[in-house]
Amino acid sequence: MKRLFYTIRVLLLSAGVMSTPALADTVIRVAVPDITSLLTETRDGVYQRILHRALDGLDTDVRERFYPYKRAMMVFEQKGADCIYSFTEVLERRLGEDAVIASFPLGKFTYYLFTPQDAAPVSSLSKLEGETVGAVIGHETYLDAVLEGHDVNVIWSKNDAQNLIMLEHQRFTAMIAAIPDIRPFMDKLSFESDKPLLESYDRLTCHNTEDNRRFLRRLSVKMKQLKEAGVYEQLAGSLYVEFEDPTPARANSLVN
Repeated sequence: MKRLFYTIRVLLLSAGVMSTPALADTVIRVAVPDITSLLTETRDGVYQRILHRALDGLDTDVRERFYPYKRAMMVFEQKGADCIYSFTEVLERRLGEDAVIASFPLGKFTYYLFTPQDAAPVSSLSKLEGETVGAVIGHETYLDAVLEGHDVNVIWSKNDAQNLIMLEHQRFTAMIAAIPDIRPFMDKLSFESDKPLLESYDRLTCHNTEDNRRFLRRLSVKMKQLKEAGVYEQLAGSLYVEFEDPTPARANSLVN
């Protein structure tokens, strides 16, 4: 009889283990690229604060590792990370649309041409033919298509702060940067707000696996709730950019 009770107990414990969600034991490795104001090595960037808030209660082991901008994408492509902040459209082009999946947006970004605050703004690259323009190393992943067909000499430097210094010292005529990244320096710059070069969304982008689909589906529900409750704006402060939910137009965005 005691043996029967022991057998039943073992079966019940096994059933309990089997019914425990696999996600609780899943480790999600996230590559963190260096993006001005939004992602930092000290883990206090705007997007990191949003993601960490969304992770509350999800019982998922997320481990972030910070890399230089271009290396972060290389690590992800070589499957040294399960997910990466941003790069969704770039990775879809490189790896195929079915190879990656993406979360509800962490935010929206828009590239513009910027000139010194006391100079006239420039509306398009066509007005800079033969001129020198500054941009951040790694941003060519987005900007190559924008720059194509224009006779513009681009100086690629480490970050927006360095580009601003070079712009002020007249090393180039204009610089290309994204809002909200560049907002801490806006008082020193001029631009035409109705003449964007490129608009897109930053998301958490992951390899298309069963574990990652399960993770992003739950995460995106939380992110959408935070956005609608005004938590995004609260966490981002002056770096917040309002956006409409673009998810219905994206088959590979996991929200529901």
